Amino acid sequence: MLYLALGLVILAGILTGIALYRKPNALFILAYEKIGKAPQNSRLKNEWITVKQLKKTLLWLRKHHFTPVRGNLSNLPQKPVLLAFMGGHQAFISDIFPLLQEFQMPAMLFVPVNLTGTYNTWQNPHQEPWQNLLTEKELKALAQSGLISFGAISLNGEDLSALPADQAAYLAQEGVFRLHTQLGLKAEGFAFYPAEKKIKNITEIAPKNLTVFIDNPTPNALTQKAVLNVFFPQKHPWKTFWNLFIRR
Repeated sequence: MLYLALGLVILAGILTGIALYRKPNALFILAYEKIGKAPQNSRLKNEWITVKQLKKTLLWLRKHHFTPVRGNLSNLPQKPVLLAFMGGHQAFISDIFPLLQEFQMPAMLFVPVNLTGTYNTWQNPHQEPWQNLLTEKELKALAQSGLISFGAISLNGEDLSALPADQAAYLAQEGVFRLHTQLGLKAEGFAFYPAEKKIKNITEIAPKNLTVFIDNPTPNALTQKAVLNVFFPQKHPWKTFWNLFIRR
């Protein structure tokens, strides 16, 4: 039974590789959550990646001629990759942004507008301590750099998969609207983050005319702009590496 399961996993990887090879412009999204060393008592260590690990990834992407994109998903180059950072944690500006500047690699930052300058209240503090989030001033400074584009998540980081469709749709649309009206930032996409399970009624919930980022390989059903392949390297390192390796 074990060998059968292993064989099915390998077969799925091969089929995925074949499918992606036929779509040279299929976009890889490498999604990161928390940067640095996980707290000693953390129960969510797989949400953390160190700066050293990220730098190693950036070097690998450059060596194999992947093209980082900033957020505009029209006319994608071959082997495009988008670096997505979820939640807008303070460590982004202190640890990640200098690294992106060094490599001259763009990235997209997804932020919950209502929590700007506070902390990630969606996090259960019994799993690990809360993390401070970027301020409005810091977000605007990142925007002026020309390297960082922005995406929206729900207003307070709510898990939309756990809410009724009408309430989820409101929180999603408001996240996009207030990113512009409150912070003066344009939303280049919308991410269902965090999402504990598959999103039902996604076409009813997601903001219209925006690229939707969700944690599974899928055509963008709303805009048809790109095939999105979202991977969380810290949660699924081997799956991520394999899919990048077969496209190198």
